[in-house]
Amino acid sequence: GGLAKATATRPEALGGSRVAYSSSAMAEEDEAEIYEGEAVEDKRPLVFVHNGARAPFPYETAEDFLLMGKRGAYTTARSVDGRAVFEFEAHVERLIKSVRLMMEAGDGDGDGDGKGGACLRKHGALLSYEALRPKLMDSIGKGMKQFSEENSELASAREMKITLLLTWDRESFDISTLIVPLGERPQQPVKVQVGGKPRKNALAKDSEWTRERRALELARPADCNEVILSDESGRLFEGLQTNFYAVVDGRVQTAGEGILEGTVRKMLLDACDKGSLEVELDLQPPSLHEMDKWQGAFISSTSRLLLPVSEIIYTDASGQEQKKTFAPLDPLVQKLESFILDKYREESTVIVSC
Repeated sequence: GGLAKATATRPEALGGSRVAYSSSAMAEEDEAEIYEGEAVEDKRPLVFVHNGARAPFPYETAEDFLLMGKRGAYTTARSVDGRAVFEFEAHVERLIKSVRLMMEAGDGDGDGDGKGGACLRKHGALLSYEALRPKLMDSIGKGMKQFSEENSELASAREMKITLLLTWDRESFDISTLIVPLGERPQQPVKVQVGGKPRKNALAKDSEWTRERRALELARPADCNEVILSDESGRLFEGLQTNFYAVVDGRVQTAGEGILEGTVRKMLLDACDKGSLEVELDLQPPSLHEMDKWQGAFISSTSRLLLPVSEIIYTDASGQEQKKTFAPLDPLVQKLESFILDKYREESTVIVSC
């Protein structure tokens, strides 16, 4: 099942310009899998929908969709029981916010004049929840249905990773959806590494970010699940594809701004605000300099849901590599993981009817 070999010579199919990066260089979990060595044809089943219709996939691997395609606003979602999408409404709102921020800055226009405004005037009517939601639901629905029909015999393909990419210029506005198998959640022990600066425009999920973070991903040790971004003062903001949290004195500490607010993070914070969890929040970035006070740490993302961290690797002020381990895992972190695993189905929207 799935599409036959993609044609990497056809990035124009998405109206994009080719970017000179190796198709095997991307090492990402939420938007890509880890590939090493020479570029290879992607053997995983996939379905590609472009502007509401099934289309040939114009790249060799799923990684190239964001890495080599036209710059735009994207989001990565997960299916639930093969029929629904976790936090679908939040993904719609995120895309609208990202597109508006990018259009106002003139990003993604294709001419790079940085003036902004022209595309927003042209496509502004599309950028409302009422206008965009049915188009996204139609695109995802067609992809999920086709993917399920073609891969019904694959147990590993029951749950899907759904990447939506919105691109535009002054004449057109395109909606592309890529469906691939979601894969399994990482197993313990889960290690993360501190390294890299926070992103420039964290509020906009801009596909340019997938290119900018490439060097950090390539430098990540093979046994590390994520890289956590830190500023000069040692404040930890977020991961390359995750939100990051520390448990300090029984409180959950996580950056309140300067980050991309993920869907699992939203669910967790909403539960804390409503009193569903008796947990106190501290919306400040955790600090490397206070790590001796940490009882635990965890990350969250579409594919991982909420994942406890068992080890953090970092460089101290003298340039020496250090590590902080959490063994056994903190009971509060485990409680929060169980809460998200139990509740995430309730926060899902049915896309494909039986």
